[in-house]
Amino acid sequence: MSTQHPILKVPVQDLPEQFGGVRPGSVMIYDGDSACYAIAATVKTIPTAVRHFQMDVLSKMFLTKCERAEVHLTSADSLKAGRMNVRAVRPYQGNRTGKARPRLLEAVRQAVADPNNILDEYTVETHYNLEADDACIMSAYRLGDRGVIVSHDKDLRMTPYPYWEASRGEVMPGAGFGEIWDAYTPGGTMKLEGQGRKFFWAQMLMGDTADNVRGLKKYKRALVGPAKALELIKDINDENDVANFVIDAYRDIDQNPIPEGWLMWLLRWHGDNFWNYLEELEFSKENRGYLHECVRRDWYNYPTEDSEDA
Repeated sequence: MSTQHPILKVPVQDLPEQFGGVRPGSVMIYDGDSACYAIAATVKTIPTAVRHFQMDVLSKMFLTKCERAEVHLTSADSLKAGRMNVRAVRPYQGNRTGKARPRLLEAVRQAVADPNNILDEYTVETHYNLEADDACIMSAYRLGDRGVIVSHDKDLRMTPYPYWEASRGEVMPGAGFGEIWDAYTPGGTMKLEGQGRKFFWAQMLMGDTADNVRGLKKYKRALVGPAKALELIKDINDENDVANFVIDAYRDIDQNPIPEGWLMWLLRWHGDNFWNYLEELEFSKENRGYLHECVRRDWYNYPTEDSEDA
């Protein structure tokens, strides 16, 4: 019986070896927000944008050898899992206010999610309560090793499951707690990469400039960037030890880690949050007490009945 390649639409046995290897049951989990932004910035019409988006998804499926794909988008008016209500050191995504965006961005995002423009090989879901990042991580936990996350957004590196490492051109297997390493931009600037929850704890130190999250203000009076974060926890390989090291650093300067973590933690399921994750870890008596004191501080604007979030 002939098996048809899901993307190229020809019998698999007729293809050269480099076109084979699609893994049965595999699912590409695609963060489509970045793709929409890039496409909207380079096209003049919506039909052209739709074609570019379709080819982008199919090409990524081909590279990851996935049988089908899920594409996740963030609605322009998404509640973003309540992150906009968090009072952290800096306002969440406050660095985006007033910045020009591609003129066609929202039109492109709506067009690629139109059922008439979705191909059989993939699904598209627009999220109004969460961010696409959250939905991708939820799918990763649901699918386990069958899923492969593909994203231009470094936040999704915290997945403990398979991840498409574009710089290496390969799917990295599930990493569990994972590891971090140094990498460099074409211009020679050092950046921090990694995979697994260890990358999340690195972000708790260095913050996330893309989303305007500060992270740790200082470590022993020094600012913490990618190089310093790598230096501090690269060789600590136990999850509880890394978590205690980072919370020690926050406690040392009496900075509340809850809002910073709340902004950067990606949800594993509906109802999940950063505090749930902290409760799963083993902290020292001092750190556990500090976390319980910090979570009771005034750091969240709870919606009222007449607010838009109610």
